[in-house]
Amino acid sequence: MTEKSVSNSDIKSALPDTKSSLTVSGLRGRVTILRDVHGIPHVRADHVQDAFFGQGFATAQDRLWHMDFDRRQAYGKWSEFAGSSGIESDRMMRRFQIRTSVFSDYKNLKRETREMFDAYASGVNAFIESTENLPIEYSIVESNPEPWLPEDCMAVYKVRHIMMGVFEGKLWRAQLVNELGSERASELLLGYQPGHLLVAPPLAQYSGEFLDGIEHFKQGTDSIKWLKESPDAGSNSWALHGSKTFTGKPILAGDPHRGLDTPNCYYQNQVSCPDFDVIGLSFPGCPGFPHFGHNRHVAWCVTHAGADYQDLFIEKFDEDNLSVYEWKGDKLGAEIKHETIEVAGAEDETVEVRVTRHGPIIGESKEGRMGLAFKYTSTEAPNQGFNSLIPQMTSNSIDDAESAMKEWVDPCNNYVFVDVHGDIRYLNRGKVPIRSMANAWLPVPGWTGEHEWLGNIPFDQLARVTNPDNGYIVTANNRIVDSDYPHYIALEFAPEYRAKRIVNRIETLKDASVEDMLKIHSERVSIPALSYLPTIGKVQVSSAAATAAQDILRKWNGSMDPDSIAATVYSAFRLKLHERVLGNLLGPLAEEALVAGGRGAPSHVSQLASHLVTQVGNNDESLLPDGESWESVVARALEDGVELLMAMFGEDMDCWKWGNVHCTNPVHPLSKVYPELAEFLNPPPMPMGGDGDTPQAGSYAHNNPFVITGTSVARYVFDTSDWNNSRWIVPLGSSGHPGSPHYADQAELWSKVETIPMLYSGSKVDSSAASSQQLLPS
Repeated sequence: MTEKSVSNSDIKSALPDTKSSLTVSGLRGRVTILRDVHGIPHVRADHVQDAFFGQGFATAQDRLWHMDFDRRQAYGKWSEFAGSSGIESDRMMRRFQIRTSVFSDYKNLKRETREMFDAYASGVNAFIESTENLPIEYSIVESNPEPWLPEDCMAVYKVRHIMMGVFEGKLWRAQLVNELGSERASELLLGYQPGHLLVAPPLAQYSGEFLDGIEHFKQGTDSIKWLKESPDAGSNSWALHGSKTFTGKPILAGDPHRGLDTPNCYYQNQVSCPDFDVIGLSFPGCPGFPHFGHNRHVAWCVTHAGADYQDLFIEKFDEDNLSVYEWKGDKLGAEIKHETIEVAGAEDETVEVRVTRHGPIIGESKEGRMGLAFKYTSTEAPNQGFNSLIPQMTSNSIDDAESAMKEWVDPCNNYVFVDVHGDIRYLNRGKVPIRSMANAWLPVPGWTGEHEWLGNIPFDQLARVTNPDNGYIVTANNRIVDSDYPHYIALEFAPEYRAKRIVNRIETLKDASVEDMLKIHSERVSIPALSYLPTIGKVQVSSAAATAAQDILRKWNGSMDPDSIAATVYSAFRLKLHERVLGNLLGPLAEEALVAGGRGAPSHVSQLASHLVTQVGNNDESLLPDGESWESVVARALEDGVELLMAMFGEDMDCWKWGNVHCTNPVHPLSKVYPELAEFLNPPPMPMGGDGDTPQAGSYAHNNPFVITGTSVARYVFDTSDWNNSRWIVPLGSSGHPGSPHYADQAELWSKVETIPMLYSGSKVDSSAASSQQLLPS
């Protein structure tokens, strides 16, 4: 790609006008957009459709490039800007067929939902047509934005969630079986640990057994052999009943964990009209507040439930005609699509997509005879879950908020919501298919008809809890229900560590306040660290540096604080322990398991790691290499970890403070394509405490320690006793413009686990407004 250059004046001149009154087409009446000192927009209108028009306009002002990036990702058109580096992503996204699915979705939505998308898209287009200053990124790629379609709203939402499913886990298990055999694979897939906390009911513990997939693996071995060829995504939330709070009214708090994108994936805004007044976090390009927000009566939030709603079907194609496949003894014709990927600076690429009754083929054998069809609740049929958005925004109670979710499809969430009347509730919302248990473990034969979907778990049978006796609800991606629940939800969940630390903190509270919730956000005691410390403290190490590090750990309380040297030593130790133990267990798949992206191998590694934590406390050596003891592997891992730190950061241990090495590294998508622009496009890195096992989240990849890759992409506290007392923060800022003062103005506060006011009432917003803009109908 040709080198590019921009200047500070260039990026400043690309900022939108957020003060001048504008006359635009598509409005019924006046829309007012007030922005507070952090640039967060508060949209006011007299009509519902004008409110969504205003949300679209304000979002486009701040995030048009961000929206366009997500749209191009969804439709497999990123290569038009990124060149050859975008081809692999575009090929996969074309195979997912998101564009086809959202056009089908739109036709099948209720009229009020279509009108919402229409109005939002009109607002986006009104900005595009009226502005004289497009985001600087369009100058860099020498292009202009295409008009925004209502269907694009659903596409940018879907692309943010399609990789949050579990299909990659099924591919990973297929690799385990192919490489290690059925019995060994079954031994290494242990699942959720007995005794760990459940979500529903609160404080209950899992009483089931370890997973046993041996029979499914044996039965599926023949059908997955060809996959040896290799075919071409946490959160916390907690709700306190008024019986646990100072005001006697519920408090809802939490933080979603995702990759740290630039700009941040969530967008702070408020939208009000006579029908509703909602403030929260939206996805740029999509109207409403599907995950986090509150209106006058109800507040809601989500965490990822880890549910299984994506299957992989193995299709047999006719070797003489690869457009024909087998199903229940019949020969069926696949739909064949040929799509062209335009590539900046290179020749176009052509992608052939085959679609069977089970979905599009996303991977195939070399000769094309065998294929993997991807079946996903959000794309296999019209997704009517978007009909939930307006009823959610207009809900008056937790019963209304629950009823709004009857059509919700994807993703499946731990949905926690509270109301001003004093009620709190948990609902496992979303569509989870009913099918054979074989589908849960591996890709299944598509030609037999034995593994078809038989509907979804009925809405009235989804897990839910209302006003529990303990006075609170906690979700942290841990297992939802016990083994006696009649329906299959998923095989793997996050261990209880984050949930348990949150529970421990809540249990110490009597008259809880918003400030107490903020302290839980900064909770960073590591349960795994506390489990390893007794063994670390008694082993014999050989080097002086390892001995010094051991002494530091002996005095440590297990808190992953930014100024802690012990936290860094522990993290290096654990990294080397996993290389030694998990590397031995996984054999030829070890390197892929420890460096892989997605949610397949990493989820399994996390699961195995949690079992090591339990076993070190019980001196259970069953997962250790032959001839090794816990003392020997811990000693070697500590020595290796100290050597790693000396190689990375030098021998002065005072330089090893956790906050010095455990930092964010936000990277703008275009700085990957044009590294020479990084200094203009990338926000500054920020230090942070915590790790992947603590409520203050800061996970990192094994192959790039200790740079944060997954973290809290927002934090919030909703106070139903006084909405103006609610708080929030995001890791960058409200604006997606590199030249804006709000590009990363919340970053330092976020790093320190501080928050800003979530201004809600009209008087509070008016008194703090830094700018005001009027949109007038033409």
